[in-house]
Amino acid sequence: MDTKHAFVNNATLYHVLLQRQSCLNQLIDGLSYYEVLPLLRENPSMQIILDMPAEKKYITAEVVASLLKPSCSVLGSNRRPREESMVVKFREFLQCVQNKELHERLEARTLTEEERVFVQNLDSSHILTFATGSSKVPTVGFQLNPKISFVHDETKNYPIACTCSNELQIFVNAKNMADNDEFDYCFVVALMNGAVFSII
Repeated sequence: MDTKHAFVNNATLYHVLLQRQSCLNQLIDGLSYYEVLPLLRENPSMQIILDMPAEKKYITAEVVASLLKPSCSVLGSNRRPREESMVVKFREFLQCVQNKELHERLEARTLTEEERVFVQNLDSSHILTFATGSSKVPTVGFQLNPKISFVHDETKNYPIACTCSNELQIFVNAKNMADNDEFDYCFVVALMNGAVFSII
């Protein structure tokens, strides 16, 4: 107990600095590379910018819809109208998720308890995470612009995300285009199955 003050100082030094030394070195290298570190050293009052809490931006349906640009077939193509219908369905799905109305659209289905809980907690950021691997928009934007591509296949219904290329693949077929809840339900199942990857 006679040396507790020295012990606390050394333990703090170890945990705050020495154990995190590699992270601090990388931060210093990054700040130096972009010439921010010399600027902060010359103007210490600017350090307040680093201490300011980041403004939390809520990911809305509009944000996700504006980020995921549809990559449709050329105008005049027989496929174009079907793809545009799928864009409308996707945006309706986004709006229902944001307004917490998805459970009403799926009320004709007998959902499992897990599906019900998932639908209740679902928000727009989950869809962005599914498509890009990121739950928020990076400060410098996405390196590859997120997009929706369409696959014309009558045998597949569940959307697929390629997070390496920030691409959401939606299948265009009679089942998904029907005026029922098939598209919404398939999207929910895809999101639930993609949840494990987004956590990793």
